[in-house]
Amino acid sequence: MIHAIKGRLEKVENGKLYVEVNGLIFEIIVGETSEYEEKTQKEIKVFTKLIASEDDLRLYGFSTIEKLKLFEKLISVNKLGPKSALKILASSSVEEIVSSIVGGDVNRLSRLPGVGNKTAERIIMELKDSLKEFDVSLSEKDKKAVEAIEALVTLGFSKSQAMKAVKKVANDNDSLDDIIKKALKFLSNRT
Repeated sequence: MIHAIKGRLEKVENGKLYVEVNGLIFEIIVGETSEYEEKTQKEIKVFTKLIASEDDLRLYGFSTIEKLKLFEKLISVNKLGPKSALKILASSSVEEIVSSIVGGDVNRLSRLPGVGNKTAERIIMELKDSLKEFDVSLSEKDKKAVEAIEALVTLGFSKSQAMKAVKKVANDNDSLDDIIKKALKFLSNRT
C-alpha cells in the first residue's frame, strides 16, 4: 500500500519519526531511532508497512528494504506481533537474525528481547524455508546443522525432533556424518 515515504524528518520522539511530505506529516513507528536522530530537518527515505487493526492504522518504518522484508516475515509468524518484530530487528542485524533462523539456532534467537525458547522454535519452524530471498551465508557449523536436520526429516523424524537432536549433539569440529550419527543415537535413546 505505502511502500516508502520520502520527505523531511521533522522530529524523532518516543520511537517514532515524524516525516513531512507536501504539507502532510506522517507518524512512522520505528524500532530504533538512533540512526535517525542526526537527520532531523533533512530529507530521508523510510521503507514502510501499513498495518490496520479494528480501530487503528499504524505505519511502521525501516531504513532498508531488507529490514522491511524481514519484518513482514516475522509478523507472519503465529503469535508474533509488530511490536515484538520491531524489538527483534532493533536488537540484531538482518544477517544475524536470518542465519539464526536458517541455521535453527534456538539459543541465539531466544537471547533476543521478547523471544523465549518456544517463540524461537516457532519462528524457526515457520520461517526457515521461506528466507531464501535473503542472501546470508551460513557458517560451516550452521550448514552442517541444516543438512543434518534435513537428513533426519527424510528418515522420518519430525522437524522439531530433528532440530532438538542436532542442537543437543552438534559440536564445531563434527563432520556431517558425525552429527547425524550422534543425533540418531540421541533420538533412539529418547524413544
